[in-house]
Amino acid sequence: MASSSLIFFTIIFSMWLLISSSESTEHFVGDSTRLWKVPLPSEEALFNWASTHHFTIGDTIVFKYSRKFESVFEVSERDYRRCITKGSRRKEFHGGNSRVVLDKLGARYFVSGRRTHCLQGLKLAIVVMPPSAPPSLSISPPSLTISPPSLTLPLALPASLLLSPSPSPSPSPSPSPSPSPNSSGSKGGGANERGFMVWLGVSMVMTMLLI
Repeated sequence: MASSSLIFFTIIFSMWLLISSSESTEHFVGDSTRLWKVPLPSEEALFNWASTHHFTIGDTIVFKYSRKFESVFEVSERDYRRCITKGSRRKEFHGGNSRVVLDKLGARYFVSGRRTHCLQGLKLAIVVMPPSAPPSLSISPPSLTISPPSLTLPLALPASLLLSPSPSPSPSPSPSPSPSPNSSGSKGGGANERGFMVWLGVSMVMTMLLI
């Protein structure tokens, strides 16, 4: 199983490499015949040209120039800024139709072999980017679903619980009524009330006479 997956991945990767190489682009510097020369349309002409192009691995840039008057040097960034062609990290092109294959990522720097021309803007800096990534082979592991055990509740109580009568609470003893204060000697209480009413009436009459 593992060997078949490896063979499948190798086939896909090889197809991607073939497609990438077939889609490589030739970039003519300046998009014009023999633009690698002075005077330039402007000092930023080659800078503006490079900023509008996309360079990827496998592409080729083509310098067209008169080999009697010009040349191309690939140099380091430091020498590019100073327009120096005598550094140890340099490549020379003198043929008049120089083709440079972009076979590594990162920045590439090119200057004219004549320093006075380089100072006038005859130099080129580009950035090489990777091609589009190949289709990814995603192998997802089997999903593991762990469900908790189901709890089934009884829909009805057992018959034994339904048939047994529930114990009824024992009646609490009712409190005996307490005797009222006038429960004994009711006749004597009535006589006292009548005497109080007579006294109250006499007092009110005497008060009115005195006023």
